[in-house]
Amino acid sequence: MKHEMSNMKLRCISFFFLLFGLLLGNFIVEASKARSIDDTLSLPRQVHLPYSRRHMIGSTAPTCTYNECRGCRYKCRAEQVPVEGNDPINSAYHYRCVCHR
Repeated sequence: MKHEMSNMKLRCISFFFLLFGLLLGNFIVEASKARSIDDTLSLPRQVHLPYSRRHMIGSTAPTCTYNECRGCRYKCRAEQVPVEGNDPINSAYHYRCVCHR
């Protein structure tokens, strides 16, 4: 009887240590995610590097139709254009077909 009680107590303690370890690990992972999000928010909105393009909102840019590219001599592709030209960084974006040389 005494042996069964100590065995049950040992199982209970090991269960609580396992539960505590899982909760602590989850807390550490969530805290590191929140910190990395704060780090990215503190960066400047647009980094001006040569050949850098603004990230597109969707996964792929829409394809331009024949009528949208009718006046272009060379290449025509969809690019993000700010809705409000006065404040391009804080403005929403939409796609417009632009001619390139």
